[in-house]
Amino acid sequence: MSHLPTFRSLAVLTEGGLDIYRNKTAMTLLRFRPEDILCVIDSQHAGADLFALTGLGKGIPIVASIEEALPLGIEWLVIGVATPGGYLPQALRPQVYDAIRNRIGVISGLHESVNGDPNLVSLAARHCVELINLRRVPEMEPRISTGKARSTPQLRVLTVGTDTNIGKTTTSLTLQRHLRATGYRSRYIATGQDGIMVTGRGLCIDRVISDFCGGAVEELVMHESASASDLLLVEGQNSILSPCYSGSALSMLHGVCPDAMVLCHAPTRTLFRHTDVPVPPLATYIQLYEALLQPLHPGKIVAIALNTLELSPAEAAEAIRATHEATGLPVADPIRGGIAACRTLLKPILALSKRRQAQVARTAKRRSPARIRTAQAH
Repeated sequence: MSHLPTFRSLAVLTEGGLDIYRNKTAMTLLRFRPEDILCVIDSQHAGADLFALTGLGKGIPIVASIEEALPLGIEWLVIGVATPGGYLPQALRPQVYDAIRNRIGVISGLHESVNGDPNLVSLAARHCVELINLRRVPEMEPRISTGKARSTPQLRVLTVGTDTNIGKTTTSLTLQRHLRATGYRSRYIATGQDGIMVTGRGLCIDRVISDFCGGAVEELVMHESASASDLLLVEGQNSILSPCYSGSALSMLHGVCPDAMVLCHAPTRTLFRHTDVPVPPLATYIQLYEALLQPLHPGKIVAIALNTLELSPAEAAEAIRATHEATGLPVADPIRGGIAACRTLLKPILALSKRRQAQVARTAKRRSPARIRTAQAH
């Protein structure tokens, strides 16, 4: 598992657009760590109101360049985009070079490692600048998954999706924030660069060799199972039917062996991202996720988190109503609906967790030394 310091005094680079999907990393940081962001760098929107454009980052300025960001006291430049294939766009490179020349550290969650670019490495060495690659997988023993996550005393919850980049990380972090605010003992397991950037720990599952992807997430779960907690909330990745990224989704399903799943979906997403392939109905996903897990563990989809960003309030309410009617499951938008929506999504999960805790307590009582001595005496 990667452990990172808490990076502060950040400039987030979104050069070329402030799209909530293209700039997934930027939006996650603006939503969950706005206090650490000093500015956003995007020459196309310099001087504009960030909150009016994105609904996030109230009061955080948008500047055009590293030069304009320096007087604000930035110490790190975070590459805020998420590109297909994880490459570093050419349009962002001049800003990255300028940051290094001004001795500003660079943090990247892209597959194309900043540490693997000879030009960036050479420039960073010359100016004594640190390059942080969030997707770096630490040296670890290759392990296959064996289903041992089923043994955790905590309830295991996994966010799953109907497509990639649809709200699994945002849903997971939002639910975790609510659980922590209410004093519930839960542990968050980050499996992607955005979750790691927010929490400072975790492992980018999609960088692990495919044979060992399930084993890697299984080890994360087993590591956190030693904590004093009642619930393990695992950040999901990709989608079981995505033509682009389905492999890691299946590995995570079998590595985590979740007791409960929250299905994340955007009602306006009609085609799989980056393809011309239609997104199937929700009933197809519910059946497939549960069926693919069933031989290992009887986990169920217990709630649906809708991403209604592109809908009006009335349209969002109708989408939530229609989805609940079609599936019979609790449905809510955890961002738009706030605390009430989190409660809706968590109600079945907390009910399951309460039953698990009671079961663990009964088992511990049966195994207590006093009970064993009494049984032996008889």
